Amino acid sequence: MNFSWISSYIADVLFMWRFFKRSAYTPQRQNKWLKPILSVLLVVLYLNDSFFNIPSASIRICLRAVIYFVWIFAAEGVPARPAVYAAVFWTGAFTMLQNILFGPVFYEFFSGQMNIIGSRLMSQIALSVINIAIRYVYFGILAKLLPFEGIAGAQLSHIIFAAGICALAVYTKDTGARMRQSFSEGSPHFTVYFILLHVAMLLALVIFEYSRRRDVERASLQIQNNTTKALMQSIQDRQMSEDAVRTLRHDLKNHAISLQLLLEHGETDKAMEYLENFRNAAKNPVSGFETGSQLLDGLLRQKLSNAEDQGIDVDCTLDFTEGSFIDNFDLCVIMGNILDNAVEACCALPEGAARYIKISGGPMANYMNIEVENSSARKAQLLGGLPATSKADKALHGFGLRSVKSVLERYDGIMDIEQTDGSYSISLMIPRPQA
Repeated sequence: MNFSWISSYIADVLFMWRFFKRSAYTPQRQNKWLKPILSVLLVVLYLNDSFFNIPSASIRICLRAVIYFVWIFAAEGVPARPAVYAAVFWTGAFTMLQNILFGPVFYEFFSGQMNIIGSRLMSQIALSVINIAIRYVYFGILAKLLPFEGIAGAQLSHIIFAAGICALAVYTKDTGARMRQSFSEGSPHFTVYFILLHVAMLLALVIFEYSRRRDVERASLQIQNNTTKALMQSIQDRQMSEDAVRTLRHDLKNHAISLQLLLEHGETDKAMEYLENFRNAAKNPVSGFETGSQLLDGLLRQKLSNAEDQGIDVDCTLDFTEGSFIDNFDLCVIMGNILDNAVEACCALPEGAARYIKISGGPMANYMNIEVENSSARKAQLLGGLPATSKADKALHGFGLRSVKSVLERYDGIMDIEQTDGSYSISLMIPRPQA
């Protein structure tokens, strides 16, 4: 086993440790002790022809996919279906790299048939450096475009497609090797054809994955939008009910006269029925919030109505009297997601722990400032500047703050998140339109 294959093994293991290192799925299932074992097992694929004999490329590719799957599923705790898809996808990406570069371009050098510079030893050292650099850049770019945490939402059809691309890559590699003893002995046209074919397959695989992730995000955002619309309707219905109560109280004098007439005529039963109906209709709606926006007051009541029952201390000093420039739907998206996260974080605290939500802010120079602070049990891992979701179903969760960020971008607003051991705060600065 020469230096070039040692460098390939080192680069492969480093990629696994670096790229498959994190999972916000179910971290309690992580078995980090498996990783060193799997790293050692992977060396079997690189000792082939030296100490072992795995003649079929398809078997070697399948073994690699199995190692990837066990790493992602058992060591990192990712659910089975996305773990299968991730293993197949990244096995396909690895196979495509091998076929594009290390087959037609570097085969003679890696096999020791030719030296790239000077002596064989210096050539092997140079090849090792080039090998690691190429793999680092290649997988680094893919990891940047398609980060591992976005692998959620994979379906059976996605697995079949990725497996089909991977199988085609293995098949063309095997048949190409049989058609040409080595690429140097074949025509340049065949080499170009072989490289272009695998570049096209790699692009198909990457574009497919990017499109799949966009579909998952669009579906999740659509759910967010539908939820926000339902929330707005609920708030409006509640406001109508409260308006009806205010009207009822306004007409209290007339109701008192009607009740008196019933009693004077001895119609006690009707008077009692009338009184009961009035009592039910005149129940005092819980308010407690006066931000200067009826919609925001209703949203706060909707989201925090059960806060006291859950032992959450709520303090709201937000002045939103000059926030009417924010569309009602956008306001529901922003505050609805932030309040949901705050309540969820408080409820995750153990019994007896201090639970609080503080809502503050108001006009500040040419900005509308909104700050929400809440108690929190953990520091969330930040992905792209946003906290990773702790829910098990990543396909349809984790988009709340992305939606908030998307809305803020339309208003040229900014969002700042701060975390300490016991608290979590989010601050929004939204420019106010100038007259």
